[in-house]
Amino acid sequence: MRKLLLFLFIPFAFISCAKNYYTSYSPNTADKEFGSVIVKFSNPVQNVNATINGNLIAEDKFTKRIEVDSLPAGEHEIKVIASSWELKRDINKLENVHVEPHTKRTMLVEVPPKSTGYWIYQTAAFMVSFIASYWIYH
Repeated sequence: MRKLLLFLFIPFAFISCAKNYYTSYSPNTADKEFGSVIVKFSNPVQNVNATINGNLIAEDKFTKRIEVDSLPAGEHEIKVIASSWELKRDINKLENVHVEPHTKRTMLVEVPPKSTGYWIYQTAAFMVSFIASYWIYH
């Protein structure tokens, strides 16, 4: 029985969870009015890269949310890209966001559905773990 439990829980050691990513924008201006921007994904996504006005704010993150504080008030160009074998297509979103002083603006990003390869991988992993646990138990 101990072998079965060990075999079933070993894969969890290799699984990572999406984490919210928080950062501050380092402006090169003397502006005193700042706001925040939240980039919110519809589902957790891997390999997220994001820029504000061409400045990298997130690189290769596995996240569902990016929050950027200390962003000078005004118009900002936000670009978000993500590429993963799990998705049917890549994410490539460019949006101009107007930031008001002392407020949080939200940019919503729709994550495409999972690819066929992802579902084949999930099915194969389930079958292997089921067969192996049956074999160990009997």
